[in-house]
Amino acid sequence: MDINQDLNRALVEFFEGMAAWEHQLVEGSGLLLPVMHTLELLGLYGPMRMTDLAHKLSISTGTLTARIDRMEKDGLVTRIANPEDRRSLLIALTEQGEVHFSTHDKAHLHLTEDLIAAFSAEDKQNLLGMLEKMNRHFRNPE
Repeated sequence: MDINQDLNRALVEFFEGMAAWEHQLVEGSGLLLPVMHTLELLGLYGPMRMTDLAHKLSISTGTLTARIDRMEKDGLVTRIANPEDRRSLLIALTEQGEVHFSTHDKAHLHLTEDLIAAFSAEDKQNLLGMLEKMNRHFRNPE
């Protein structure tokens, strides 16, 4: 069998497993998955301009504006002045949004720890390097 086919199958299986795990985790939070992904990015990277956040989420700014409006109404995010550009606003987590992010992030960390528990320190370093190389492709597709 072709190694590329084997890798493809393994990646698809991993992605499907992660997606199912994520869906189950978010389902218990009372939030929709797209909302949790938005909280996750804001929690990981800090306050962002709408255009940057929309780009990271791979959605239009119009779609994001509607989502942020709902999230702001629900007390999860707030719009704050951008200290670098008075003409724009940043989207930031509220205390309630931070609680949801923190809970979700801890669950991700526990899953990561479980998945790599049997890995050697070298395996972990190699995996990190490979994931970083693959992630660069999505940040800078050529």
